[in-house]
Amino acid sequence: MKLGFALPHQGPVANRENMLLVATEAEKLDYDTLWTNERLLAPVNAKTPYPGSPDGKLNEEYKNHLEHLTCLTFASAVTEKLGLGVSVINIPWYNPIMLAKRLASMDVLSNGRLIVGLGLAWSEDECDAAGVPFRERGRIGEEAIEAMKAVWGPDPVEFHGKYFNLDPAYIGPKPIQKPHPPILIGAFVPKALDRAGRLADGFTGCCAPVDALISMMNTVKDAARERGRDVDRMPTVMRCLVTRTETRVGDANRPVTVGTWEQIRDDVLKMREAGVSEVFFDVAFQPDAQTQRGLMQYLERFRNILESPVAV
Repeated sequence: MKLGFALPHQGPVANRENMLLVATEAEKLDYDTLWTNERLLAPVNAKTPYPGSPDGKLNEEYKNHLEHLTCLTFASAVTEKLGLGVSVINIPWYNPIMLAKRLASMDVLSNGRLIVGLGLAWSEDECDAAGVPFRERGRIGEEAIEAMKAVWGPDPVEFHGKYFNLDPAYIGPKPIQKPHPPILIGAFVPKALDRAGRLADGFTGCCAPVDALISMMNTVKDAARERGRDVDRMPTVMRCLVTRTETRVGDANRPVTVGTWEQIRDDVLKMREAGVSEVFFDVAFQPDAQTQRGLMQYLERFRNILESPVAV
């Protein structure tokens, strides 16, 4: 199983110095990947409850959030071998022709290290700000994925859909990775999981209990298998939002990597046993990771999470 770590791009640790330190130290520690996520805004009076917290409210750290692709571009310039992923881009917000151009450029400049996680956006407030009809975001997002694949394909490129159109044109450069950087789709509900099995190269999950995440992964693979796709070549990456506690969490619906060090490690081992390709640790909301020192302690300790016993 591969291990990754989230760049410090939200909350009080989101600055250039910490970004540089985590990126370079992660490479020295032989991590496999670095990751970001997308957050446009934190609404004062939200129309849509946040699915990642019991009270439906966004974490305070989301009020200060460096743009995700800018952070990955920065990290690509100060590293040489780490994979660079985003989990996830809210694809309905973007013109896919322009986004595909940007992502291809990132793949070229990073020498083929980009991993593209895509989601459909859960927040009506953010969709409103982006000028996207909330109830059409699924159809818009699916067409946008097809348009991006077309842009990354052979020239001249042409695409015609309900939402996006491109007359024949040359659009280069093409990504280094062929046919394009791996696309991972983030999803929770059956329709979106089926979409991932149809359109994506893999699946990315977050915020649910371990057994639920494993079930989602298997649903995606079943959908892909039904369409004759090779599921052994479909990676699964789980974003682990860490909430470390001193005492065991007894809740049967405990989200992944919420609990003691032993519970966190058990979660990771269970995912590895189930066939999850990679996990990455995001400590953005962990109280003792809101300083550079705390951040680095987590970076060092999580690198050894698969060792037995848990390294101190």
